[in-house]
Amino acid sequence: MQDTCKNNKDIKVNKDNMSNNVNEQPLSDDKRLREMYDKLVGYEKTIHEQNQRRIKIGLRCIYFIPLFFLVLLMIVPDSSKIIFLVLWIVSLFAIAVYLIGVEYVDYKLQEKLNEISGSDTQSVSPVVQMDDMVQEIAERVEQRLDTMHQSTGEDAEQ
Repeated sequence: MQDTCKNNKDIKVNKDNMSNNVNEQPLSDDKRLREMYDKLVGYEKTIHEQNQRRIKIGLRCIYFIPLFFLVLLMIVPDSSKIIFLVLWIVSLFAIAVYLIGVEYVDYKLQEKLNEISGSDTQSVSPVVQMDDMVQEIAERVEQRLDTMHQSTGEDAEQ
């Protein structure tokens, strides 16, 4: 009889522990899911920053590597010009494919993050912000035009 009472008490204690574990588990799962989501967002931001650096490096390469082959094309004797012309064209295509690939990977990564977060309203931002670059170039052009107008106005007065 004591064994059955003891077993009943054990069962009661186990039921109490199970109800506590059931109540605690969703909280820990929510906490774990939140931590995992935060890690995923941090990972995406890190990859996005790395892709921005890769694009900047790719743009520098698209300026200098083909320029190097173009200079060699002009310097070398006639027999080797075709080789450097082919290298110039191939380097342009290779760098363009690299830049397109980096942008595509970044786009897909942001799309997946939006899918995971469940928000369709978020737009996927490009790796390189062209609006800032265009605005900067427009300001430079306006400054140069203003200086040209001022210098031509001073020349006309004299």
